[in-house]
Amino acid sequence: MTRNIPTGLQEKLGAKSLFVADLIELHFANPLYLTTTNINLSWDSPTAPDAGANTYLAQGLFLNYGDIIESSDLRVGTLELNFTAVDPTMIAVLLNNAYIDKRVVLYRAVIENDYSFTSNDVYTIFDGRISGWKIREERNSADISISVASFFADFNRTNGRRTNPASQNLYFPSDRGMDFSPQIVKDIRWGRP
Repeated sequence: MTRNIPTGLQEKLGAKSLFVADLIELHFANPLYLTTTNINLSWDSPTAPDAGANTYLAQGLFLNYGDIIESSDLRVGTLELNFTAVDPTMIAVLLNNAYIDKRVVLYRAVIENDYSFTSNDVYTIFDGRISGWKIREERNSADISISVASFFADFNRTNGRRTNPASQNLYFPSDRGMDFSPQIVKDIRWGRP
C-alpha cells in the first residue's frame, strides 16, 4: 500500500524511541472508534463517516492484529483483528450490526508523552472490509477474530447480468420479461437459429 508519510513523521519514526497508538475505525451504522492507548484520544480522521473529531475509546477489548504482508503482486490483502471475548461487548456489537462488507480502517499514530498528536503524525496501516468473524474459546480465555479483506477481495467476482427477475429489475424495474425464466428447463441458445 502506498503511504504518503510526511518528512516530519519519517524523522519521528526513525528516532531511538517512540510512542505509538493504533486507531481503529469500524464503520457500522453507529461507527465505533477504538484505540490501543490507556486514555481516550480525539482525532478528525479523513475516512470517518462522522464529521469532525471523534473520540477513539481506550476500551481494553482490542488485543492485537495479525501480520500484514504487502507485495507488489495484485492479490487480496487480509488482516485479522483480535478482541477479547471474555467481556461480551464485542460479541454484542457484531451480533447487533450488519457487519459483512463494513469498512475497517487501521491507523498508527506517533504520539508525544502527553498523548498529543497531529494529523501529520498518523498514517494508514490497513483499509478494508469485514469478511467474517469467529470466536475461539479455551479453558481460561476466549477471543474474537474479525477477518478484514482489502478492497480487492471482490476482484475475481464475475460481473454481468443473469437471466432472472432480480437482475432484470436492477436496470428495468417495470419490465417483467424475466419473470418466467426460472421455469425454462432447456438451454436457451441466444443469437442462434
